[in-house]
Amino acid sequence: MFSCYLKLGKIQTPKKNGTERKTPTYIAVAQAGYFKPLQAIRNAKNEIIMYYQRNDKCNKNSTAETRLQCKGSINFSSIYFKNLKIGEINIGCGEPPAMEYFKNRKRNPFFESKEDGYLFLIAPDLQTIEILIVPNSRHYIEGIAKKLADGKFDDALNQMRDTAKPM
Repeated sequence: MFSCYLKLGKIQTPKKNGTERKTPTYIAVAQAGYFKPLQAIRNAKNEIIMYYQRNDKCNKNSTAETRLQCKGSINFSSIYFKNLKIGEINIGCGEPPAMEYFKNRKRNPFFESKEDGYLFLIAPDLQTIEILIVPNSRHYIEGIAKKLADGKFDDALNQMRDTAKPM
């Protein structure tokens, strides 16, 4: 069902001048499975860092409230919320950007996986974000999100969480 699981933890990284960043920053703390494009977004320390951004501050034309962005201003995914939850955890869905090249002419590392879908499990305090990659599900990821909220994938989710290795 899920090809990859990634757990992100919120980190406090001050700006170079010592002030606090306004954009929440996350680092991958655990992973299960494999998703090849993740290799392209690792930094020099082999870490995966993502930024949780409100679209009203960076893309007023987007229908999504938020998005996750990677190093080099690469958009990982917009996050669409459909009032779905597991307990207090919000469920969002999204997909990789589908264009082969970004406006800055950089090649999109997610292009080969453009048919995949993403599920986001976001803690209410925004301290953790879990990402589930669902292969070839771009066009029906919302339905999978509803089934996840209904408990249909509890075993698969728990298996991914249990097998995740610290990063």
